[in-house]
Parts: sequence; structure tokens; C-alpha cells
Amino acid sequence: MSTSLFDYCGEEKVNRIKRIEFIIMTGSMKITRSIEDYLEAMYSLQQEQGAIRVKDVAKIMGVKPPSVVEAVKKLSKMNLVSYERYGTIELKDDGIKIAQEVSCRHHLLKDFLILMGVDPEIAEDDACSMEHVMDVSTINKLRKFVEFNDLFTDSCNYMEKFREYAEK
Repeated sequence: MSTSLFDYCGEEKVNRIKRIEFIIMTGSMKITRSIEDYLEAMYSLQQEQGAIRVKDVAKIMGVKPPSVVEAVKKLSKMNLVSYERYGTIELKDDGIKIAQEVSCRHHLLKDFLILMGVDPEIAEDDACSMEHVMDVSTINKLRKFVEFNDLFTDSCNYMEKFREYAEK
């Protein structure tokens, strides 16, 4: 499993992520869990389909379209998306950056949990919860741990031993 930060996000995105982490850490933009979830869902749709429609966001989020419209209005006021009534939603640069950062955190946490022996479906759900509440310094330590594990996977099987121990 290749798990360096650059593998998760790409070099260009890593630099953007550092800027977004600064924005989040300094509190210059109030990013709630709900906002992160909407941006991540929209980013996923943009990657998969190209276009972001209210009905598709509603389906992913498990909410009614009027809830999505309210969220989109909030995101638009924050200058994270642009939206014309009955049209498609477009992520703006900062919206994309935040969504990429959340997505990177999500994938890192999911991979870490799977590495620890957690069932992949449970890891997916747990990563979705954890990605919103963990401090940036904790996330960075987890990144370092996963990268460290990749460096020494061939020379020692301590993670295999850990998983055996954890199953006892």
C-alpha cells in the first residue's frame, strides 16, 4: 500500500493543503463538519461526473434537495461555490482546496485504520467521523506513521504481529 502524503494528494495539492490547514487553524474561515461533508460530496461528484447537481448531492448526503440548496447558499456566501438556481454547482478554488484536504484526511485515516486491522467498511465509516475532529498535528503524526510503516514493511513484519496480537 503506497501511502506517502504525495501519493495521497500529489505535490501540487500538498502545497494547497498547507494553505488550507493554515486557514482552518487560524480560524479565518469557519469550516464546520457539515460544510466539509458537502464540499467533499461535491468534489467527489465533480471527479466522477464532471457536473455537480443538487439532486446528486442530496442523494450522496442522504438529505432532501431543499437542504442542499440551503447549504449551497451558505457555501456561495463563503465564496466556496457558485450556483445559479436550477443550474449546476461549481466548486471555486478555495472550495476545491478544502474538499481535497478533507478527502486526503479521509483516505489517510481509512488506510491507517485498515493497516491497524479494522474491517474496511468500518474503517470507511470511522474515517468519515474522525476526519472532522482530529487536530492537524495528529493527522500529520498519522501520516508520518503510515509513511514510516511503508519504509520498513519489507524488513520487519511488526504490523502483522500487531494484527495477530489485536485479534486475541
